[in-house]
Amino acid sequence: MSFTRIFYLTALLTCCPLLPSNAAPAYPGQDDSFPFAPAAGQPGSTAVAKDDPAIVAWATGFTNLVYGASVASQWRTPAKALGAAEGTSFDVVSLGEGGQITMTFAQPIRNGEGPDFAVFENAFNDTFLELAWVEVSTDGSHFIRFPNFSFTPDPTGSVDPTLIHGLASKYRQGFGTPFDLDQLRLAHEAVLNDTDDFSAEYRQSLLDNFPQVHLDDIRYVRLLDIVGDGSFLDAQGESIYDPYPTSGSAGFDLDAIAVMNQVESSGMVQTIDFSKIENQRFGDGSLLLDAAASSGLAVSYEILDGPAVLDGNILTFTERGQVVVLAKQAGDKVYAAAVPVAQSFYVADELQQLYFEPVANQLTDTSVSLNAVTSSGLVPMIEVVSGPSDVSAGFPPNQALQTGFTLGTVVLRAFQAGGVIDGVTYAPAAEVLMEVEIVSTGSTDAPRSFAEWQVENSISGPKLQDTDGNGASDFEEYVAGTDPRSPSERPVYLFAPEANGDGYILETIISRLAPVRLRVQANSDLSDSNGWFDIVPETVETKPLSAEHRKLRLRLSTEEQSRMFWRFRLDVN
Repeated sequence: MSFTRIFYLTALLTCCPLLPSNAAPAYPGQDDSFPFAPAAGQPGSTAVAKDDPAIVAWATGFTNLVYGASVASQWRTPAKALGAAEGTSFDVVSLGEGGQITMTFAQPIRNGEGPDFAVFENAFNDTFLELAWVEVSTDGSHFIRFPNFSFTPDPTGSVDPTLIHGLASKYRQGFGTPFDLDQLRLAHEAVLNDTDDFSAEYRQSLLDNFPQVHLDDIRYVRLLDIVGDGSFLDAQGESIYDPYPTSGSAGFDLDAIAVMNQVESSGMVQTIDFSKIENQRFGDGSLLLDAAASSGLAVSYEILDGPAVLDGNILTFTERGQVVVLAKQAGDKVYAAAVPVAQSFYVADELQQLYFEPVANQLTDTSVSLNAVTSSGLVPMIEVVSGPSDVSAGFPPNQALQTGFTLGTVVLRAFQAGGVIDGVTYAPAAEVLMEVEIVSTGSTDAPRSFAEWQVENSISGPKLQDTDGNGASDFEEYVAGTDPRSPSERPVYLFAPEANGDGYILETIISRLAPVRLRVQANSDLSDSNGWFDIVPETVETKPLSAEHRKLRLRLSTEEQSRMFWRFRLDVN
């Protein structure tokens, strides 16, 4: 396909000459000419960083969500598109092939100086760009689409950002694609002047809908996934290609929409405190919502998505599934409207817990088993979130962390997205993130065996020996990273009821240098030495405290409270 295209110049021109095939067409947009702006971080890029100080607000709600094909349940999480961009691969909603979502805002977007808003996707690099059209509306019924151009010549697994313009997902995760509402004005003026720069379909849509859209009062931004097989067309009627097909999280993955120019509210500022809602059992029937406004004004609620109904602040479950509820306060003569706050949760027959066993620091070019288990029996998945490119985690059921030859921090994510076993529907388990350091042989934070640790500490003997006589075996002190020669240093175990009384919290500090397996077991009768069995606690926190120590915080559910005794089972990994 030739790069010859006609681009509208200004509203003052009634036509544009046909450009030679290798000419650089002028274009009055965020990019000054073709080729368009390059990838984030490169000179001339228009990418908006997620922490850009020009950002004044984020999308606060959504409506008209329609999933396309090839979206697994774990990616049907629209609440993750609300609020600030995370810049990760997982904190997104996937639209699926041809899917769409309309985002809403606490205050309307206006046509100000420079870009007015930016759309953030989760592309993991600069070329795996899953594209979407971007449309805006004032009334939620009449939408106008940004002029968009794609020069990608053929079906592809990657997209050069310099060949696309006016499409969301031009930039990798953590960087938004900017959109300037003034481009819609310029496009409309060009069409009024009988330009043939656009396809007949685009021209007609713009003429039909522009009069009903007020660029200083944009209340809705709609994103429509583009199926990248060439069947979807840009504003000139040319094929758009992007990575296709994909599965699981197919299509455009929305992280967030940032606002740079918005209509300012009048009145005193107020905020809403709306605590996280945990997953719920369908059999419990309902839930009492308890959001509060800092102004003291009454808070109202709206169900954005999911099988539930509202009666005041009582939310009643009507079926199993994900529920997204919005807390709002519209303001009064004194207070401005508060920024709405959304919470999402799942309703299921039963809840489940996930335990991800701690992973010690690792050397380069090694493999270590990764162990995670759920209380439901559903198989969890462990993925590499970030780290050196030569690190992998394999696939269930026998996953292992395979390191390469690069030092650095690896972040692992263990999750279980919910499912059905024996006719019982389980809600997703809370995900667990774990940091693992890849270190060099001989470094002070390199993993070492129990025997190596004994040599370092000038001790010897079996694992159960208690060299310093403080009541903790040498092997326990190895796992905890304490000094086996100091009676005042011993492993710390904290065990207490949760503040809300729903379970018990078990907390300890362990060494990141000890490659061991750590499991939790229960027994109702201490006289029965054979009565111990593994249980599945919930991993609440696994936080590095230093290069050598990690805090492990576990929750034992209500079901475990009838078992009077618990212990850690420690084994070499």
